[in-house]
Amino acid sequence: MGSSIESVRVTIFGSEYSVKSDTDIETTRLIAQFVNSKMMTVQEQSSLRDNIKIAVLSALNIAGELFEVKARHDESVSKIKELEEKIASLSEKIDGVL
Repeated sequence: MGSSIESVRVTIFGSEYSVKSDTDIETTRLIAQFVNSKMMTVQEQSSLRDNIKIAVLSALNIAGELFEVKARHDESVSKIKELEEKIASLSEKIDGVL
């Protein structure tokens, strides 16, 4: 994240938006491209023509992906904690032998 709020114009699904964010401009553009891509995919895979419904389904898809990533992250953190405990236990045993 940058230290100041920057404004950038992006186009998502044919509409232009002025986005203010403390994220750098290039990252904001990449996020907008990602959202646009998700909306295009939803439109292509469905018979929907209502932009609001396409936006909502896209948001649900993105949220679903976020939840999956969070679940994998939490699982990884749990495994790391288990490994740290095993390492600490083995380290104590090694110290006891030495």
